Amino acid sequence: MDGEALQSPPRDSPASESPESLPRAAHFDSELEAWVFSRYADVLAAFHEPHLCPVGPRGEGQLSAEDRVLQAKTRTETLAAFPATKLAQWESELEPLAQRLAETLPVSVPVDVVADFARPWSLALAVRVTGADPADGPRLAALAAQVSASTADPEDAGLKAPAAAGGEELEQLLRNASQPMAGAAFVALSQTVPCLLANAWLILLNRPCDLERIRANPEILPRAVEELLRVAGLARILHRQAVADVQIGDVTIRSGQRVRLMLEVANHDPALFPDPHGLDLSRRGSCHFALGVGQHSCAAAALIRMATGVATKVFARNFVPTNLPDPVQWHGGSGFRWPAPVYAQRRSL
Repeated sequence: MDGEALQSPPRDSPASESPESLPRAAHFDSELEAWVFSRYADVLAAFHEPHLCPVGPRGEGQLSAEDRVLQAKTRTETLAAFPATKLAQWESELEPLAQRLAETLPVSVPVDVVADFARPWSLALAVRVTGADPADGPRLAALAAQVSASTADPEDAGLKAPAAAGGEELEQLLRNASQPMAGAAFVALSQTVPCLLANAWLILLNRPCDLERIRANPEILPRAVEELLRVAGLARILHRQAVADVQIGDVTIRSGQRVRLMLEVANHDPALFPDPHGLDLSRRGSCHFALGVGQHSCAAAALIRMATGVATKVFARNFVPTNLPDPVQWHGGSGFRWPAPVYAQRRSL
């Protein structure tokens, strides 16, 4: 799927509005041999059901009870590593860094804001947060890219071995890092964040009025970030397997059966989000699934929100749309997708 050339998504959302993208009642798909949950309420119930455990697309990778306890402990430690005071300190450092990086780019000509802005800034973010040696940045980023590629396209079995090898080397290089789960954090910050920014910025470039609104009113960013996460969030599908019989609504899931959680579709469920494929920077109560829910939420969610807000604030301040033709090149797979390159034009400030 990497590098596949597709037409641009709808102007307001990377999610298509085809029949397959519309929420449906929970049903068993005999070809997939799995239950499919796409309505917001069903996906939310599945997230909170303790007998539905995370697995890979084919049911692989289910953790033992002991491993789940260890994972919960590590998650608690990770949450404690990102207090509000530390996030504020990083924010104060990262916004000037983003501005300096933007100012190195040429004015009034198209630039690829993914390769030339989002990725180098996100790598600097990953190095800063994990305490990695900046000299190791390029090698760490290459290893993180191997891990991220398999996460983005979990159906491609050929990506699994390089991802496992890359993850092991990454953990070894970061064994003295200042943060728990340093390898996973480095992957998320250096790889996932720029892909998320690419999705969000493509939408804003297609909606110059909203881009201008953020530029003129940066105080709206906290709510705008939530809406951008809902519309442009990366996670498309998550997989679960029942370890006991489970009842969700009218559906009985037998022990051993798998469930596909269609996050992207649920995040556009009109039952919860009026005008679901539109972008409403003032939307209230946007309880999306972009960063998970409850005990299954991203442990670095606050950090990712902060990073998305800082980078988007500087992006809106410095860039405007440029006239370049479609198609957009989409990368990734069923895990997540992102557009690259994404072209914009730097403003003369």
